[in-house]
Order: sequence, then structure tokens, then C-alpha cells
Amino acid sequence: MDNIIHDIKTERQNVSPGLPAAYKLVPVAFYVVGIASIFLSLFFFLSKKAYESSQETMQARTSEARNAEGRFRVQQQGIVTESQRAEGIARWLEGSRPLQPVTVALARSMAKDSSIAELALERHDDIPANTLMQLKVDGGGSEQIETARAALTSLNYEIFNSRESKGRDSTDFVGTLIYNDK
Repeated sequence: MDNIIHDIKTERQNVSPGLPAAYKLVPVAFYVVGIASIFLSLFFFLSKKAYESSQETMQARTSEARNAEGRFRVQQQGIVTESQRAEGIARWLEGSRPLQPVTVALARSMAKDSSIAELALERHDDIPANTLMQLKVDGGGSEQIETARAALTSLNYEIFNSRESKGRDSTDFVGTLIYNDK
């Protein structure tokens, strides 16, 4: 033990006395601090490696979560787009009215001496409640057009932007039919 821990200052006769015995602990403390620093360095090195690996794991999980979020957003956008399309179709169906009663009312409103030469009913693409009607009546003239208007009014249709033009034997009528819920 004297080789490992020795006196830092030995006693010399008539010069100076030796150091107190407690100072023999200085080399022991040096060795303990040296060994502790090695263990602490090893501990901190392993802690740093564990931190780096956990950070890589967390980054991988974060990127995976972002990818999953992106997929969910794409799916959500697809659902929203499909929902908007379905709502548009539903609104179109709610706004559209069957046109068969219109054609029947026009046919029944014709007098004996007049007939329908042409009839075109076209729905507006964006507003299905608006229907463009083009009617060409042979014979009867303006009176027949007024009878046809009255027949359409009895079906709760209002006629807007109507134009009437008289030809030689026929009368052309163009107007927009809008169903009026009363």
C-alpha cells in the first residue's frame, strides 16, 4: 500500500515535519476522481447514444404520423369533394320539376284550329328550376299563346323573359319557366 499511497512530503530531520496523516487521502481522492470521471464519461457517452437513437425513433414516428395525416387529409378531401357533388345533385333534383305535366297542359290548351309545330323544353344546367321553353304554334295566334300561358300558370309556373314573334301562319313564343311554390 505504500507504493500506491505514499507520503507527499516525508519528514526531514531538523528541516520540517511531515504532512499530517489526513493528506494521505489526496492520492486516494485523485484515483477515485479519475475512476469516477471514466465512469461518468462512459455513462454520458451511453446516455448520448441512447438519446440519439430515441431521437431517430421519434423522428421516424413523426414522419410516419405526418404521412398518415397526409393520407387522411387526401381521403377527407375526397370525401368532401364527393359530398359536394352529391349535394349539388340533390339540389339539382330538388329544384327540377317533372316536365310531363307542362307538355300535357300545353297540348290540352290547344284549340281545334291550332296545333303545336315545335316544342322544346331545356333545363338550365346550374338552376334546374329554370326551364327554357320554345313553342311554335300553327294557327290561333296570340290568343292561343295566352291560353297556353294560362295553362302553365295553373300549374304554378311563372313565365319570365318571354318573347313572342308572329310569322305568316305560326306564332313563336320563347320564355323561361320558373316553378313557384306557393
